[in-house]
Amino acid sequence: MKTHISKAIIFSLFLTVPLFSWPVIASEPGFKEVPCSMFDDEDDLMTFAFWLDGYITGTQKKSIFNQKAIEPLLEATVTSCQSNPEKAVFQVVSDLKSS
Repeated sequence: MKTHISKAIIFSLFLTVPLFSWPVIASEPGFKEVPCSMFDDEDDLMTFAFWLDGYITGTQKKSIFNQKAIEPLLEATVTSCQSNPEKAVFQVVSDLKSS
């Protein structure tokens, strides 16, 4: 009998602990909503924009990396973010890739 109770207590802890952390997880923005203002360091912004470029390219089912286009894209992302700090970096990169 004690074994079943112990297992039930342990099982219930595994179920309830993630629920306590849910508000923290829910309050964090998704990567598509991260604003430019979140980046103090230009290199970090460029790294994130580089990753987003790869993500967007992958969702468009393009397998070719355009090495010549990445540097102007990253520079334009930094410039755009400086002008619009509250805009989402994902939106900035998406807009630049579509133009």
